[in-house]
Amino acid sequence: MTGWGGEATLVDMEDRSLLVLFLSGILASVLIKRFSCRVTMFIRVFLMSVGFIICAFVFFGGVHSIGSGLVYSSAYIIIGYNFHHNRKIANGIAVSGVGIGTLVLAPVAEAARKEYGNTGFFFILAGIALQEALFCSLFFPSELETRQKIRYQNMTCKNNMTVLNNMLESFRILKHKSLLCLCVSLFFSNLGISLVYVHLPRYAIEKGSSSMDASFLVSVYGILDFISRILVGFATQDENIDEIVIYFGTFGLLGLSTLFFPLYASTYGGRLTYAVFFGLYSGCYTVLINSLIIHLLGIENLATGLGLYLFFSGCGSTIGPVIAGAIIDYTGSYENSFLFAGSCITVASILGIVVQRFKKTAKPFPTDDRVIPTVSGTVTMETVTEIVTHSNKDDY
Repeated sequence: MTGWGGEATLVDMEDRSLLVLFLSGILASVLIKRFSCRVTMFIRVFLMSVGFIICAFVFFGGVHSIGSGLVYSSAYIIIGYNFHHNRKIANGIAVSGVGIGTLVLAPVAEAARKEYGNTGFFFILAGIALQEALFCSLFFPSELETRQKIRYQNMTCKNNMTVLNNMLESFRILKHKSLLCLCVSLFFSNLGISLVYVHLPRYAIEKGSSSMDASFLVSVYGILDFISRILVGFATQDENIDEIVIYFGTFGLLGLSTLFFPLYASTYGGRLTYAVFFGLYSGCYTVLINSLIIHLLGIENLATGLGLYLFFSGCGSTIGPVIAGAIIDYTGSYENSFLFAGSCITVASILGIVVQRFKKTAKPFPTDDRVIPTVSGTVTMETVTEIVTHSNKDDY
C-alpha cells in the first residue's frame, strides 16, 4: 500500500481536521439560531485559541477545527441577514479573503514556525485567533436576526427540543429534492477539488517542474481564486444572470479542463494553463451558496441550509484525498487521479442543472423579497413587539 500510505498519510491529520471543521457546521447553525452570529463567533474564538494551545503540547486539530466550522457558518449567515440588494457583491468580497489570507499568512506562519519551533508557533496562532474577538464584536444583530432568534426560541419551547434534537432536525430539510441535489453536487465538487489541491504540485514535479515552479502554480491559482470570487459577486448581482447557470458553467469548465489535463500536462505552459483554469473556477461556487440556499429554502432556513452545505462539503473534502491515494496505489499514476477528480466535478456540474429542474417544481418557500431590515443600534421593546407580531404572521 505504498501509494495510499505515502499519499494519504501525509494528509490524514489534515483530513480529520477538515471533517471535524465541516461537521461543526450543523452545530453552528443551531448555535446561531439559539443565540446569535456574534455569540457563535465568540465561542469560535475561544475554541480556536484553546485548540491551538492544545496543539502546542499534543498534536490534535479537532478543537480548533470545531472553531473554524463555527466561523464559516457565522460569516456566511451574517451577510445573508444584513444584505439584500448587494448580498452577492458582499459575499464575493468576503469569501475572497480566503485566498489573500492563504497567500499572505502561509509564508509568515512558516517563518514563525522556523524561528520559534512548533510550540511557540501554536502559541502565536492562539494569540492571532484571540485578536478576532475585536471583529466578532462588530457582528451587530440585525432586526431580521432578532426575529429569527425569537421564532426559534418559540419553536424550541413549544416542542421541548434539545440542541441534539435540533441538529438532527436539520437533516429533515433534505426531503426537498432541490436542496438534496445541491448538497450531493457540493459533495462531488469538493471531493474533486480537494484532490487537485493535494496532487497538483506533486504531479507538476513528476512532470518535470522544479519545486519553485510548482509553488508558483499554487500562487497563480491562489491569486486568480481571489480575483474570480469578487468578479462573480459583481457579475451575479445582475438579476438577469441565474446563479445556477454560473454554478453549472464554472464547474463544467473546471471538470472538463481537469479531465483533459493529463493530455496537456507534459509542458509547463500546459500546467500553468490548468492552474489558471483551477484558480478562476474552483472557488466561484462559494459566492453563490448564500443566495442559492435563500432562493431554495427562504431566508428563514439560511442557517440550517448552510450547516448542511458545510457538512456535505466536508465529507467530500475528507474522502477525496484518501480515494486519490488509493487510485495512485493501485495504478501508480497521477493521471488516473485527475481523471477521477474531473469526473466528480463534472457530475457536480450536471447536478446543478438538476437543482434548477427541481427548483421550478418544488413547493415554494417564503423568500426574502421584502426589504430586509439591516443593522440597528438598539432594539427597543416596541421593536421586539413588532418583530414578534411579524414572526407569528410569517410562521409556517
